[in-house]
Amino acid sequence: MGAAEKLDLSGKDWLTVEEAAHYCGVFNSQFRKNALSYGLKPRRFMGKQLYEKAALYAAIEGAEEWQRFDSTDAAQRPISTGRKAVSAFVGPLGNLTPVRRREFVPRKKPS
Repeated sequence: MGAAEKLDLSGKDWLTVEEAAHYCGVFNSQFRKNALSYGLKPRRFMGKQLYEKAALYAAIEGAEEWQRFDSTDAAQRPISTGRKAVSAFVGPLGNLTPVRRREFVPRKKPS
């Protein structure tokens, strides 16, 4: 299905992988990779993987809440105590600037 197509999920109790990913608000690949870790077990029916809509809702409902840090939460933010990494950016090409590693030594003697 194309990205521009709208999926009609109303009235459906069982959803395909594409519909389930859309319902959860994630990409298909992310859904396929992480569905089992959330306890979502697909059913095989007529060659399709189907997910129960109620199980998807329960998985979303049981997931941990999003933690948002505001400027008022500055005291709770972790503080980095390590050294800062030196920037490797040298110019517009960054690390792609050619650097001679050793002095050029010709292989053949001049004739």
